[in-house]
Amino acid sequence: MKYLTPGPVQLPPFVLEAMARQPPFHRSEAFRQLFKSVLDKLTKVYPTRAIIMPGTGTLAVDTMIYNYVDPGEKVLALVYGEFGKRAVESAKTRGAVVVEIERDIPPAPDEVDDMLRKDGEIKTVLLIHNETSTGIAYKDVKKLIDVVKSHGAQLLVDSVSGFPAEPLPPGVDVVATASHKAFLAPPGASLLFISSTPKTSAPVPPVMDLRKYIKTLEHLETPYTPPISVIFALDVSLNYIIEMAEQYVEMHRERVEYLYRHVKLQPIPPPQIRSSTVTAFICEKPREVIKRLKEVGYVIAGGMYKYRERSIRIGVMGDVTFDDLKRVSEVINDVVE
Repeated sequence: MKYLTPGPVQLPPFVLEAMARQPPFHRSEAFRQLFKSVLDKLTKVYPTRAIIMPGTGTLAVDTMIYNYVDPGEKVLALVYGEFGKRAVESAKTRGAVVVEIERDIPPAPDEVDDMLRKDGEIKTVLLIHNETSTGIAYKDVKKLIDVVKSHGAQLLVDSVSGFPAEPLPPGVDVVATASHKAFLAPPGASLLFISSTPKTSAPVPPVMDLRKYIKTLEHLETPYTPPISVIFALDVSLNYIIEMAEQYVEMHRERVEYLYRHVKLQPIPPPQIRSSTVTAFICEKPREVIKRLKEVGYVIAGGMYKYRERSIRIGVMGDVTFDDLKRVSEVINDVVE
């Protein structure tokens, strides 16, 4: 089977080989050298402090919210899919007062500016950079950063299925993501990029307490056992991503454009806000399409959010070729026509 899902992704052989080794003791010099190598590379990908935790993208988002939002604080959440709803759930669980703006198309920075001007109590804007459930990416993050900062608020970004293939400009307060999507590694590592120390005064569960991670970084250690095998994988996948540079982003865009040109189904996202990592299509026969693709050796994803029973999603991250995309397109078209 070959995986064209939104994650975990199809891993190239060199990543699988890197992780297939004995994990060193995480208080040893061998681990500290590996850890420093990966942290340095993460900083090259996004120039701010990087944190690696054992976990997934969901834990990264929860950790971001719990470390930067206090109970009772007002949060503006921009929702246009399933993972926006999950971020709202996390903020509400934290005790935040959430102003939820749910739309099919995300509000432009100017609209967010109006919202923040009308409600001066909002301290945080919560953004899903790459909405996995609908294939929508927020393309004007740079302007949104300027808007949010002009009101003295902070911007917390969930880019679990986007970054670094769906690029982000510098200046985001916190980015939450994970190892097993566009970072081209297996599941197991929650990744956060933080530009300031956590601001909350309310308690945080110990395993999610970023202050502990920041403190141990001084000695190139982690407060708890890290996902060592995943860190081995990241060490080589980051080499690949850094060497490709802008070509890494362009490669994903080309794959997405190919699918939207060749699959004879209605796309969910409009052209101007399409993700570079995940495609989403309205499909009246999702189960038949998924079953037929499995028969020829491919795995794609079913729908989520309000499109759950009538859509399919195809990820383009990982070890994917245009021959794969061509074959997948042909099979889908054969089923739906």
